[in-house]
Amino acid sequence: MKIIADENMPNVAALFTPFAEVELVNGRALTNEQVKHADALLVRSVTKVNEALLAGSNVRFVGSATIGVDHIDTEYLCQQGIHFTSAPGCNAAAVADYVLSALGYLSLTKNLSWLGKKVGIIGYGNVGKTVYQRFQGLGCDVCVYDPYKEQEVKVDAPNFVSLDAVLRCAVISLHAPFTTTGAYPTQGMISAEQLSAVTAGTTIISAGRGGVIDEAALVDLHDRLAGQLNLVLDVWRGEPEIDLTTLSIADIATPHIAGYSKQGREKGTWMVYQAFCHFFDMPAPVTVNDAITNGRIAALAIEDSPLTEELLARAMHAIYDVARDDARLRAHYRAGANKATFDWLRKHYVERDEFNTCVVSSRGRADLNALSAIGFQVE
Repeated sequence: MKIIADENMPNVAALFTPFAEVELVNGRALTNEQVKHADALLVRSVTKVNEALLAGSNVRFVGSATIGVDHIDTEYLCQQGIHFTSAPGCNAAAVADYVLSALGYLSLTKNLSWLGKKVGIIGYGNVGKTVYQRFQGLGCDVCVYDPYKEQEVKVDAPNFVSLDAVLRCAVISLHAPFTTTGAYPTQGMISAEQLSAVTAGTTIISAGRGGVIDEAALVDLHDRLAGQLNLVLDVWRGEPEIDLTTLSIADIATPHIAGYSKQGREKGTWMVYQAFCHFFDMPAPVTVNDAITNGRIAALAIEDSPLTEELLARAMHAIYDVARDDARLRAHYRAGANKATFDWLRKHYVERDEFNTCVVSSRGRADLNALSAIGFQVE
């Protein structure tokens, strides 16, 4: 058996070599010729899996170590009898960490007060739900726009509202997929008309898919509000190219790595491994505990003091400081970026851990509920 796998999937060779010959490839540049004689194809979001890639191949199984499937022509795979699996929820904790780390950065650098403010979330999949639960645990007033989930979710339903209502919140966090069809396509969904509802001082965090926000309209909004806008942009229209004007107005700019925690990526590969073993009727001896590594900072001790936004930021940044990723991207683009820069930053990403790998304790009588709410283990 032969497996073609994206070289940036962690642990992929170790997990799959016992079953087959594993060839690691550049997922962005994958060709039909490379996959022609493969039995299985393992990818990430940078690979467009469609008829052009798979026509005439031996591929029977496609696994994507991602939560999104907009890069997969699922209809074609179904027609060809090719089994498909993805890894829904694998990076939900990582993206939630990214969102909160960004707010911590803004509280320290721009004196942003976000605790207790109204938060609007766009998209209520695994990621959106995790982000919602964290803000809710912090006592924030949270609402959600997701017309599909509003029709489906009947138990423990969140506060569903209109898109306009979400865009009037103090903090707006986007986690919608990129779609061009259906009753509610998301391509360009946040247009100039919708952005007219946004007021000065609003924080917008885009960590879903590029192309959902009209970037030209976002730049116009930034100018209209005289820069009084807090922008955190992880995804971009036209990736792997970045519009430099949009980059210039962002407080935090990163190369689509919100879900790139070490544990989240490892979990994505492991979920595909589980599905692969089930499909080919093979034993799957590697457990999730074996596949996921521990964090580098195992414990933090908090002094007896109120858990302010500053203290939350310091605790979060001890594990993951999003400013590192922003600084790294800007340094490379100042040095003269090209089309390959975006993917290079992703391929050579400096590993980060999730908040949940760290246990927090108090040396006094500090209330640790807020740290528990944002994902830390609390002793």
